[in-house]
Amino acid sequence: MWRAHSVVALLATLHLMAVSCARETAIPKPEHPRPDFQRDDWLNLNGTWDFRFDPLDRGLREEWYRQRAVFDRKIVVPFCWESKLSGIGELSPQQIGWYRREIRIPRAWQGKRVWLRFGAVDWEARVWVNGRYVGQHEGGYTPFEFDITELAPPGSKAELVVRAYDPTDRELPTGKQIASWYTFTSGIWQTVWLEARPETYLDQLVLVPQNRGGQWSLRFEATVRGPDGRARVQVSSPDPSVAKADGVIELRNGEGRYSTELAVSSPKLWTPETPHLYDLEIRVTGANGQTDRVRSYFGLRTIERARWEGRPYESILLNGKPVYLRGALDQSFNPEGIYTAPSDEFMRRDIELAKSMGLNMLRIHIKAEEPRRLYWADKLGILIMQDMPNTWEFSERAQRAWEQTMRAIIARDRNHPAIFAWVLFNETWGLGDYYRGFQDYRERAEVQDWVRRLWHEVKQMDPSRLVEDNSPNKMDHLVTDINSWHFYIDDYDRARKHIEEVVRSTQPGSTFNFIGGARQETQPLMNSEFGAVSAAGGDRDISWGLRYLTSLLRRHEKIQGFIYTELTDVEFEHNGLFNYDRSPKEFGYEEFVPKMTPADLLGADYVGFDCPPALVVKPGDVIEIPVFVSHFSERGGRPILRTWLAGVDDLGREVRIEHDGQYVDWKPYSVVQLKPLRFELPKDRVFVGAVALELLDEKEQRIAANFVNVVVQQAEAERMGVGPRRSPQRERLIDGRRVAISVSPLAFSAVRWTGPGGPLRLNPTGGREKFFFHGAGFVEYRFRIPKAVLEANPVRVGVLMELATKARDERMDWPQELTLLDRPQTDTRKFPGTVEIYLNGHPLEPVQLPDDPADARGVLSHLAAYHHGSYGYLVRGELKLDGLPDFAARLREIPVLRVTLQVPAGPRARGLSIYGDTMGRYPIDPTVIIETQREIAWPIAEGESAQRR
Repeated sequence: MWRAHSVVALLATLHLMAVSCARETAIPKPEHPRPDFQRDDWLNLNGTWDFRFDPLDRGLREEWYRQRAVFDRKIVVPFCWESKLSGIGELSPQQIGWYRREIRIPRAWQGKRVWLRFGAVDWEARVWVNGRYVGQHEGGYTPFEFDITELAPPGSKAELVVRAYDPTDRELPTGKQIASWYTFTSGIWQTVWLEARPETYLDQLVLVPQNRGGQWSLRFEATVRGPDGRARVQVSSPDPSVAKADGVIELRNGEGRYSTELAVSSPKLWTPETPHLYDLEIRVTGANGQTDRVRSYFGLRTIERARWEGRPYESILLNGKPVYLRGALDQSFNPEGIYTAPSDEFMRRDIELAKSMGLNMLRIHIKAEEPRRLYWADKLGILIMQDMPNTWEFSERAQRAWEQTMRAIIARDRNHPAIFAWVLFNETWGLGDYYRGFQDYRERAEVQDWVRRLWHEVKQMDPSRLVEDNSPNKMDHLVTDINSWHFYIDDYDRARKHIEEVVRSTQPGSTFNFIGGARQETQPLMNSEFGAVSAAGGDRDISWGLRYLTSLLRRHEKIQGFIYTELTDVEFEHNGLFNYDRSPKEFGYEEFVPKMTPADLLGADYVGFDCPPALVVKPGDVIEIPVFVSHFSERGGRPILRTWLAGVDDLGREVRIEHDGQYVDWKPYSVVQLKPLRFELPKDRVFVGAVALELLDEKEQRIAANFVNVVVQQAEAERMGVGPRRSPQRERLIDGRRVAISVSPLAFSAVRWTGPGGPLRLNPTGGREKFFFHGAGFVEYRFRIPKAVLEANPVRVGVLMELATKARDERMDWPQELTLLDRPQTDTRKFPGTVEIYLNGHPLEPVQLPDDPADARGVLSHLAAYHHGSYGYLVRGELKLDGLPDFAARLREIPVLRVTLQVPAGPRARGLSIYGDTMGRYPIDPTVIIETQREIAWPIAEGESAQRR
């Protein structure tokens, strides 16, 4: 009987455990929200809560915090009510939302105080427990807590009600979650949890790594709260190399402080490459004998600015050595949770994605980050430049709100080793009227004085980090540790001129990039935002601008780092290294250097070029390409630069020229100029390709890679023919029995379509030769066959074209906002279609077109600066005339070859793009190639145009 009862009890216990586990797994974001300040006695309150909007602000008058109130919706906490993950997804403006749920206080917490904690609620939160008012908090980015022990003691049940009010006021810190930028975040947007503590408990920690002449230690400061009297503080680490500490402090007026230094022998330093973390445990024991146990961690690293090896400018030093900051702007939005990451794995993946691109740094842009995302930056190793959220107006109210937010953010996040700098303001936003803010800022001395005071305050609060007053796009620093600037330029020559002016003007004593009577000292120079595609630049390819702008920055040794805009797309802004949903983009670099990715451009060591991203030259020219290597890793040895030139000509044939490699004698933290590369081009070939640059170590493993595109064209007069208009068609002899006849893609003889919109012909006078239509339809070209070719007896006819499908907005990430520049970069979402090809009515094999792509492979489209990076696929078709006597006979009767391209109606009617020799990927017009039985009498008869190539 006992055994049976015991088995039943055991089964019941196991069932309850299973149910408990199931509930835990159902909780969104179940992990502890503060790995840097974690107690074991805690209970996650995320999950489904009752919810109700209050558009008329009736809730307070009608006392909705009482149990009788009706809440008509459910919401999933911790996701804002605008998000999909909240289960509501309300995008129309709502300022007030009420939350309610039942909470059960664990009986095991007897003898401890019960604390209710919120990660963040935007903007104002008022809290009731069992209908009793607990308190309120203002600040949309910062944590707050209430002791609710008297209202909800251990072992009890209670009703928790929260009223969230979010005015999205321009005088309050909002960052970019405003109407002119991105989707709002309102209400609870970070984890809510319960926590048990003794009466005497650890309230705050300050952990500062120190290096004195190679002797590493941790400066430890703790704030303890509780009843007046003595308390014992013990600090230890499971790592025996970290010294222990044990001391007694006196609490007066409910507070006491404990400071010490923990020596660390055999230190393992924190860097992005080796992000070693030391675990730490702090125990605080009060007069009643109860102990508060908190787990944390730290990394040993120092950040400073100083001159390196006597150079006239400063570098940013990580652990005493220069570090080249290779960063991306990180707005930390996502399509499902908006401001709140969907899961812990999602946050981890964001850091992994950044590192996979070769980055060592992210700039968290005008948002206070979720602490667990900072934890993953600490653990996986990426430096963080942390912006403060901005207001959009300047007033006394805005000043108070901003200062309160800033101090709370630094207090919460200052122990993360990943954070190396605080940025107070961005582009003077909030320092004057938004529409003329930079002018306001320059003219208003009281605003400048306020910014100076804040900079000095932050330096005093946290002298262990760099502080930037304003990340400027209008050259308006006042006082700063980092001399940074922004630019967005989609033109090589203008970008080169701009960067050279910045470098030349950055000198001690210069007023360049400073206002208010301030002058440059020797602060490290870095770019803090750049790109070819700005926020309103359309949904288009970024591969082209990323490559040449990075090269322009890396060639200057004085520039100590850069921040590319940005890590991921955000809503209507499409300049990310990844899509908004974090899916990958295709850059197309591997077309020119095998297996090359953006990481080859964004690493510590870099091989670059000092010339335009594409050289447009003529057959037989000799080209010289200046190259350099920027070396900022710990790698030694003597690498070698391997180079070659490869491409595809106007008949789809490969071109390749090998080149001797050269050894690189480099010096750490320097830029070295190499011997220019020299190539003599073939005299009889027109082609598009690239000079590949591959930097290899002594084991022939790749360190970095790059390329310079080469476009070899005939002189314009030769290409276009005599006279102001282009010749209707061009003939050229390939060999004795083959001739190629080409026409412009705009020179069609017939067209019809059924899809939306009409067929478009890009202006040939602008060098934009491309024809396209949407949906189903056909287009026909007519090629006149010279008499000499017919007399040589054609036996085979082939077609050669560059074709792709043509999407409208099917590949758009954010179709809510469209621009004329939209041309989405190639990614995993394809737009495949089918085209049928007919020669004088005879069908060829149908062609499957994989996509409507745009990336680095679309060299000619980038040069044309239209449909940036768009290109097609090399399509070949062939018809043997053996056994087709009627075909040959009719061709002699009517010497015209009709090539019909048809997109049949149906689900694969995905439109058609036809590229000419000045657009796309290949220097190829629509072409037919005719092979004959006998030698062709060449040149052809007078009156018929002919060209040899």
